[in-house]
Amino acid sequence: MSGVIFPPLGYATEEGTVLRWEKALGEAVKAGEPLVEIAAEKAIHVVAASVDGTLVAIYAPPGAIVPEGETLGWVGNQNEAPPALQCNFLGWADDVAPPPPELASQLKPPGTSIKPANVLVAEKPSKAERAYVKSHLREVTAKRMARSWVEAPKVDLFAEVDFTRVVAHREAQKKAGAPASPYNIYITEAVVKAFEEFPELNCHWRDGQRVPLDEIHVGVAVALDESLLTISLKNLGGQSLQDIEVQFRSLLRKAVAMNLQSDNLFGSSMTVTNLGEFEIFGFTPVINPPEVYILGIGELKERPVVREGRIEIAPVCYFCLSFDHRGVDGAPASRLLRAIKRHLEHYPDPQ
Repeated sequence: MSGVIFPPLGYATEEGTVLRWEKALGEAVKAGEPLVEIAAEKAIHVVAASVDGTLVAIYAPPGAIVPEGETLGWVGNQNEAPPALQCNFLGWADDVAPPPPELASQLKPPGTSIKPANVLVAEKPSKAERAYVKSHLREVTAKRMARSWVEAPKVDLFAEVDFTRVVAHREAQKKAGAPASPYNIYITEAVVKAFEEFPELNCHWRDGQRVPLDEIHVGVAVALDESLLTISLKNLGGQSLQDIEVQFRSLLRKAVAMNLQSDNLFGSSMTVTNLGEFEIFGFTPVINPPEVYILGIGELKERPVVREGRIEIAPVCYFCLSFDHRGVDGAPASRLLRAIKRHLEHYPDPQ
């Protein structure tokens, strides 16, 4: 026998909304099979069965908003009576599914404890479920940014970056018949190489202390209609430009479908956010805790530069590295930004 527990999903996540049960009451399940989808923060998280058996109870049907650690259902033997547990409901999301009639009369104020019943699995179209998650992006983003603004002593560093060699590399890709990689992928690669050069700067600020990170993860902010989310590309150390792009495009497809899981959103060493397509030449972004760094990218545009005493025209972009001064000091953060700039300005010639 085993309870289906709402597991911890990551930083600052305390509650979630049950979207859909993949199995119906009385249906056999195997360990590792998906059981229930939960929307929390900006992701859809799938809770899998921990043992073989039969789904004998659903304590939290679709629409229920429940806290972390709550028992959502029970897997046991086919003829077994489920334990008489109580589920702590923090609220109800009617736009996911209406409460079953047998529970509706008990759903009064948030926090009402409800005894288990023969709850039916409410089927809702996948499109509606994803729309619910999307509608909460603004609220989640607002809370996290407000917290960052109040808590983090933020410092902004600015650099002018010459993209001449990156542009030449992209043009060589096109001439070779290959699609040109997005500029954000080149920038992500440069961030990875900078952290490889200064691994001691790869850290988070959590619970009042600096926490070193063993792997390099880079978040890339993407806009979906009026909403913003950050895709966290994982374990990028030693990865090629093409490897990074493959992982990014895979996660981007999931983001469009609103089918990302928590690990796809959190844990980055640094976030890259680019407003260049909106003709913004520069900006100072807000740090996404517990990250220590966020890199704001402005418009890539032909600008006059001085080379060996001569004025020339080159594709130039303005970078702003914002960092949490609790986690790193100005000199090492400046070295990190300089390394990112150097990797882009000295990008290797195509093979």
